[in-house]
Amino acid sequence: MHTAALTSSLTSSLTSSLTGLLDPTSHADHWLWALAVLLAAVVTGALLPVLPTGAVVAAMAALGHHRSWLSLGEVVLVGAAAAYAADLVLYTLLLRGAHTRAGRRLRRQAEGHGHLGELGERLARHDVGTLVTSRLLPGARVPVMAAAAATAYPVGRFAVANALPAACWALAYGALGLAGRGVSDSPWVSVVAAVAFGVLASGAVSLVRRWRAR
Repeated sequence: MHTAALTSSLTSSLTSSLTGLLDPTSHADHWLWALAVLLAAVVTGALLPVLPTGAVVAAMAALGHHRSWLSLGEVVLVGAAAAYAADLVLYTLLLRGAHTRAGRRLRRQAEGHGHLGELGERLARHDVGTLVTSRLLPGARVPVMAAAAATAYPVGRFAVANALPAACWALAYGALGLAGRGVSDSPWVSVVAAVAFGVLASGAVSLVRRWRAR
C-alpha cells in the first residue's frame, strides 16, 4: 500500500516538473535549471569523456522544441558555448602538457592514436575545417588538439578557429533532437528517440571510420 502511494507520488512529482519545464508560460526557473545542467554535462563530458554529450544535447533539444522554438535555440546556444569553453580549457592543458600532470596524461592518450604529424600538417593547411571534422567525428577531437599542441598552434588562434566547430557540433545534435521531437508528441518518447538518434549517429560514424581504416 505504501509502495503504491510512494510510486504514485513520485510519478505525480515528475509529471508536474516536466509540465513546468515544457510550459513556456510557466515560471522560468525550471528551464534555467535545465540549461544549467546541460552546461555542466557538456563541459564535464568534454573534459572527462564519461557520458555522450551529443546525446545529452539532442535530448534537451527535443524537450526544448516541445517548449518553444526559442527554447530550442537556447539549447543549441548553451551546448555550443559549453563545448567551446571545454575545448579551450582542454587545449590549454595539452599545450602546457610538459608542465602539468593532467596535460601529460591527455597528450599520452592522444599520441596513442598516432598520425599526429599528419594531423599537424592538416591543421597548418585548413585549421577550421580540420577542427570542424574532429568535433563531429567520435574520438578525433583530442588527437587533433594534441597535434595542434605539438606544433605550438597559438591559443589565441585556436580560440578563434574553434568557434565554428563548436557551433556546428551543437547544431548537428540539435537537429537530431528536432528529429526525435518529430517522432512523437510525447516528451518522453521524443527524448528517447533523440538519444537513440544521437547514439546511432556516433556509432555509424565510428563504423565507417573503422571500415575506411581497414
